[in-house]
Amino acid sequence: MVIGLMAVLGSSVLVGAVSLYNRSSSNAPTTIGVNQSELNARLNSILDFCLNSLPNGLQACDRQLKNVVTEVCAANNGALDACHNGKVDQYYVARAAGVTKSATNKTH
Repeated sequence: MVIGLMAVLGSSVLVGAVSLYNRSSSNAPTTIGVNQSELNARLNSILDFCLNSLPNGLQACDRQLKNVVTEVCAANNGALDACHNGKVDQYYVARAAGVTKSATNKTH
């Protein structure tokens, strides 16, 4: 039941990020302002949420994190922390290691 709640929470966080991104990109200021700063903070909190779910991870993070961050970074010319801090890659590397370790433990 806890895993199910975590999956729902993770999905809602990612959906919220996409929603915030869509809202901020439609009325984005011409210079870096509050919207981009708010978007940066929100994206960082999503990354932290996904990283805190390790080593088990969340399906929502597994499936959507990279695409969401890639789209947001492309729309913001890579100006956000998540575009260059390596946390997305860190998440997927840790997940791959966790999956490998889990598979190894099941065979022994």
